[in-house]
Amino acid sequence: MAIAIFGDIHGNLEALEAIIKSIKKNRKIKQVYFLGDAITFGPDSSACLKLLAKNPWIKCVVGNHEQRVVRYDKSVSTMTYAGIKHMEYIYHSLDNDDLRFIKTMPNEIKINFKGVNIIFVHYSLDEHGVVRDDYEEFSESQLEKLFGEKVFDIIFFGHIHRRKIIIDETGKSYVCNGASGCVKGDETFYTYFDVNDKMREKNYDIYRVNVKFNRRRFEEKMRILPIPEKVNFAKHCFGMDLTE
Repeated sequence: MAIAIFGDIHGNLEALEAIIKSIKKNRKIKQVYFLGDAITFGPDSSACLKLLAKNPWIKCVVGNHEQRVVRYDKSVSTMTYAGIKHMEYIYHSLDNDDLRFIKTMPNEIKINFKGVNIIFVHYSLDEHGVVRDDYEEFSESQLEKLFGEKVFDIIFFGHIHRRKIIIDETGKSYVCNGASGCVKGDETFYTYFDVNDKMREKNYDIYRVNVKFNRRRFEEKMRILPIPEKVNFAKHCFGMDLTE
């Protein structure tokens, strides 16, 4: 029995569809966790939320983008690195079912998997349960500051789009999962995780599973839809140059 983890889809429906299809084919995977930020930047925020809601076996935690859009006001633009026009566009693209689904997402999920205590969370939370708006690339010295008050063996988080893994089998381990939606080619990914508990000391089996998705269809929608600020997001999030 293994676990699949992915997050930060950011409106990339084609990537999300491909990930779900791939996970379903892997009979070893029995639990699936989504680390938040299904929305913004890409063309299909509402469709991504609906697909996750349609598959309740995928356990979802809330991302900062979902939090900000539910608590909607103009301050969201300073907390998501998206401008007011973009956030208004995303907000008005969601329906009541989308907003209700977001409100069901917990801040974090804790499990014990084969004797290993695991936390799934979008990122560090403040005392009010709000995802912090810090986007700096983390270092090992920062991890204890971000998550030190929590009790776990391994924590999976997103938010920072660059994937990074620090494994310490005798202490706390950290997995920054990266962004499965913000990719610049035709491959997305999810993380496969298992625990080898046959040995005297537990060992983690963790690796990236690459998955092809329909990049052409995704790019067509990015070009056609009137998404505010899309030139900037297309370049920095998806590697597209819309000025050509």
